[in-house]
This record gives sequence, structure tokens and C-alpha cells, in this order.
Amino acid sequence: MELSTEELLQKLTESGIILTEEETQRFRDNDVDGETVQCGLTEHMVAFLFSGSFKKQLKFNTFVQELKDVTLTLVPVPDVNTEQPLTTDRNEASGRLPLGFVIPPFPRDLQTRLDKREACQKSSKDRHTIIRVLHEAVIEHTMYPNNAEYVQVVRALIVKYPFLKDLEGNGYHTWHQSLKRKFKAERAPLIHEDEVKRSKEKFGHKRARESTEAARACCRSVSRVPAVIGEDASSIERHVQVLHMQYEKMTPDASVVNDRMQRTFAWRRKEIADGMAVEDVLKKYPFLRTPTGLCDEVDRIHPSTVNLYRRWKEGFTGIVPKVVKLVQGKSPLAKMYTEAREEMLTEDLPDVDLRAALILLPHIFKEKVDRFITLGQYDAQSPYPTVQLVDTDWKMAFTRKVPVTVKVDGVDLCRGTGVEDGVIAAFCTYFVFDMAYPPYMKNTLSFLQRTLLNITVVGEKPLPVTVTRMINLLY
Repeated sequence: MELSTEELLQKLTESGIILTEEETQRFRDNDVDGETVQCGLTEHMVAFLFSGSFKKQLKFNTFVQELKDVTLTLVPVPDVNTEQPLTTDRNEASGRLPLGFVIPPFPRDLQTRLDKREACQKSSKDRHTIIRVLHEAVIEHTMYPNNAEYVQVVRALIVKYPFLKDLEGNGYHTWHQSLKRKFKAERAPLIHEDEVKRSKEKFGHKRARESTEAARACCRSVSRVPAVIGEDASSIERHVQVLHMQYEKMTPDASVVNDRMQRTFAWRRKEIADGMAVEDVLKKYPFLRTPTGLCDEVDRIHPSTVNLYRRWKEGFTGIVPKVVKLVQGKSPLAKMYTEAREEMLTEDLPDVDLRAALILLPHIFKEKVDRFITLGQYDAQSPYPTVQLVDTDWKMAFTRKVPVTVKVDGVDLCRGTGVEDGVIAAFCTYFVFDMAYPPYMKNTLSFLQRTLLNITVVGEKPLPVTVTRMINLLY
């Protein structure tokens, strides 16, 4: 999307968004051009550009989406990370994909459904068929397509069938990766074992490093520490004293608490960034010991027009039926949930389904919930946030708001009621204490962060294919 700031402003005007001089100047002052829009503006950024006008913010978001859809065209792509054949002879023998590559017809039943604009990407069988047909069409030209050619093919697929587009990222990332894997799988039996060994000796170290980097792709970057302005150690101490006085009250004054937490926010972020222990942070700022306090802190770190708790509740409620459907019959926990559900009254089922979806969510990302949510009271050894249910029966966890404790690094962080409180508090802890996601839960937590809550952090890599595919199924 190679548009200058002035060209972008002109397109906005043409689309019916009338900008004031002040709004126009904000675009210029912040160098908002086509590339900036392509990278993605957060809700906070859009709210800043169109301060005071929800209508313009909504129109701008629609404009950006339409602009991105228009830019999904067949254009030459720089040849990055080219896959080279293992021998010079093969390279000479292989051709190149023509620029005018045409998507071939698919088997009749699949083609009929595609013509009806059915979401065939949600069926594993249909996805495999589409990839197989694309593979067969490409090998007529080359067995060793480079990155640009992979992109050319999958872009052509999305241009012809736009309803197959990924809901996240550039729109074709999962198709790109699937096609690459198909070629690697088909080529593997054709290569002599000695040749594979030589190739691994030559490229193995590099690929191992790339694999390690990919494993960290969804780990959250540490938040930038805001500058401390207008406060010093003595003023912070006075604010902290007020917070402690409020914390000891039966009913703290919410306005006072929010004001003092905001005034100490930058100082607190610096203390955490400098390595202040979790236990010491909690002693100094006791309102971080509650799920609400943790949610409010994340809202300070990543401001939004809608508070985090509301986004969490509304966003997750919308996907509960599909999460439950995806895990049905695929784990012992899912079976326990089904049995527990049959014993409940109709009016209690929405809450039961919500808790079940929260507990079972890691399963759809092929991750284990037992390292994130545990039963019974014991000393959790994990340095990562853990939701500890006081009860020892999963059925009770599904059907009741059982007491929960969130622990991190051996410290009792906060207490709440129900899996709902525990999961959101544990999630917020990663941001409040600048913790990277653990490998065993990175897909689940990244989904909650990037898709459900729309929290983006500068420098984060694209979502893994596993997460993107699941987003396609859930929405």
C-alpha cells in the first residue's frame, strides 16, 4: 500500500470522510501513510486521529479494510528466502511458474461448493484437496517453487475465491504454509539419503535457529516504560500511603484509587522493568491483588475505548458455542463437561458453557490446560501465572463459581470466584509484570491477546499458522 500521507488523505476525502484541519495535521505530524495503515493502527491510535468522533473512527476502520482488500492483487513479490534444490542439475531442469498462473478447476463436488461461496477452508478434507490440486498444477512448471511463486499461487487463489481468505494477517498465510509443506512432503521421498545428510549439514544450524525464533514468535515483547513526569520518590510515597488507606476500607473510594494508581503508573512500570519482585510490587500496590485491579492496569498499559473486562466478556461469549463444539468428544475433560451439563438447569447452562469453553480452550490449540489451571491447593512450582481452583473436582469447576487463587512465581497474586476471574487475572499478569508467554500456552494466550482483546505490541511477529487456522474456524 504505497501511498504518501497526502495521497492517503485524498483517498479518505474521496471515500466520504471529511477531515478537519486539526485531523489532517495529526496525519501529517505522525507520518500516517499507506505503509503505516498496512502495518495496522491500534484502536487508541485511531481514536487519537479522530478524537471526539466515533462515526469517523468507524468509517476509517471500514476504509482501511476495503483498502487492504483492494491491495490483494497479483503483483510480483520479492524473492525472499528462496528454496533452492539440492543439486545444480535439478535447478537447471526445473522451470519457473508463469506470471499468468491460473487457478485450475477443482473436483466437481468441491468446485460446486466453491461456486456457492461456501467456507470450504473450515473443512480439513477440503483444504487438503485444494492444496493437492494447487500442488499438481504447480509441479507442471517446477518442483522447486521459490517464495514469490508460492505467494503468487495462494494470492491467485484468494483473488478468485476471496471468501477463503484468512481472517488474520495478510489473508493467505495459512495457505502459503500449507502449500510449502505439501511440496516438502512430496519431494522428501525423491531425495537420496546421503543428499539429505549433506543438505542438513549445510543448512541444519540455520534452520534450527529459525525454528527457535519461530517458537518465540508469539511471545509478547516487553512494554516500553513510560516517562515519569511530575513525580518523585516522596510524592509517590504519599500516593502509596493513600492507596494503602483505601485498601484497608470495607468500601474503597474508586475515584481516589483510580487517580492514585494513575499517578503512580509510570513509576510503577519503571520499578517492574527494573526487576522489582512480584511480592514487593503487591505489597506496595495492593490493588493489583484483585482481578479488577489487574484489568485496570492493563487498560493503562494498552488504552482502548472499551475497557478490557467488557471486551473479554463480550468477545469470549461470542465464541463459546464453537469452542465447545470443537472440543466435543476429544478429551476426558470434555466428557466431564458433557456429563455435568446434563445435570444442570436450563437457566444455568450459559454460565456452565462459558466456564467449560475457558477451561477447554487450550485443547483446540493443542495445548495442555493442566499447566495453566490446576485443581486443589498445593504449592505451584511454575514461575508463570497459574489458576489454582480450591475444589478438586472438575465438574464443580464447570458448574459452580468455585474459589480460585492466581499464583505466580510461588506468590499468591490474587483471589477470585470462578474460573472466569482466574483466567482473566492470570492473563493480565503477563502484561502487568512484563512476562513472556510460556511455550506450553503461547498459542492460547496469543489468541486471547491479539484476536479476542485486540491488544497489539510493537515488534510482535505474525500469529502462528495454528492460531490463524483456528481463528478461521471460530469466526
